[in-house]
Amino acid sequence: MAEILDKPELRIYEIRKRQHRKMVVTIALLSLIIAAILLGGIYYTISNKKYTSYKVIHSMDKNDTSSAKYYTYQNGYIRMSRDGIMAVDKEGHQIWNDTYQMKDPQLAIKGDYACVSDRGSKLLQIYGPKGEEASIQTDNPIIKSVIASQGVTAVLVSGDGKDYITYYSKEGTRLLERGTYEKNDGFPVDICISGDGDKLVTSYVNFSKGETSSKVTFLNFSSTGKNYIDNIVGATDFGKTLVADIEFINNNTLCAFGDDKFSVYSMERTPDLLFTKELKNQVKTVFYNENYIGFVLKDLESAGGNQIVVYDLKGKIVFDKTSDFDYSSISLINKEITLTSARDWLIYKLNGRVKLNCHFDQEIAEVLPMADRNKYIIINDKTIDEVKLK
Repeated sequence: MAEILDKPELRIYEIRKRQHRKMVVTIALLSLIIAAILLGGIYYTISNKKYTSYKVIHSMDKNDTSSAKYYTYQNGYIRMSRDGIMAVDKEGHQIWNDTYQMKDPQLAIKGDYACVSDRGSKLLQIYGPKGEEASIQTDNPIIKSVIASQGVTAVLVSGDGKDYITYYSKEGTRLLERGTYEKNDGFPVDICISGDGDKLVTSYVNFSKGETSSKVTFLNFSSTGKNYIDNIVGATDFGKTLVADIEFINNNTLCAFGDDKFSVYSMERTPDLLFTKELKNQVKTVFYNENYIGFVLKDLESAGGNQIVVYDLKGKIVFDKTSDFDYSSISLINKEITLTSARDWLIYKLNGRVKLNCHFDQEIAEVLPMADRNKYIIINDKTIDEVKLK
């Protein structure tokens, strides 16, 4: 038979029941707080850990000439030289390869697609996930070629008093061609293409009466651009500022790099200037990824030193540091700045901390990042090594 509690005992029971529930909730909350603190501490320790060396996970012999260059591709790399190109996965297995003869090959990569063009000559090669997609002989000498993520390729060529930008499909079909006259438009300096292949931006310099002027033109070949003459959806006159480099930071964000300033545009359909920043010191190197834009500036107050500055896409400085590291290459991967020389390797995090400071036992040619955290490909004269920081 169930025990029947009188009213005083019932009240005491309810009070103790509420106290027990409160204690359980309090313990659960304290456990969650402690777990969050522990996880935060672990994350902070891992994310701010400083490395001084690395271990080799996998190594393979390097059998090519010193003129070969290496580039990150998918989760492996591409090796390019004057007589051919090869794509390799992270295990060192060949994905595809091809041979050609070029005097001055230049490579552009976007996603699974790549194009190689012979600067000053007329050969253009387009490659996809399985290798060669097309081999093209252009009508005029190539100045530069760029590629979109689906393989559409834009090529800037130089004619007799007239320059052309030609669009090719990944199969090599000529989709369209646009010409500009050097007398009216100036001389082409650079072109870039958006990841989706719809937007193209050009930079031209004009010489008139002993003065130079730069102009950046924005073209859109989607349905938006059909409503504009020659698909030109905008143009900006930079005056005496030489705009030698234009890049799509991501599919809808473009940066025009001048010799004394840079401008960032949003370009989902038509260009919209987000901001312009003046650069007081001489620009030595430009580097960027889809979220940040970086510069190495000559530090006038430090003999032999450099000022490394990184901006976000709102124009805010997120990294500013003076460094005397004598780099041969610099890159920005996620939130890390990687500097390398033949004998040394330095990685800064954007919070200002040094992640890695390492000296190589032998001279290296390239350090390529991999998709896996803290893994890289190091290339020297004899081997290609997959390594992990330690």
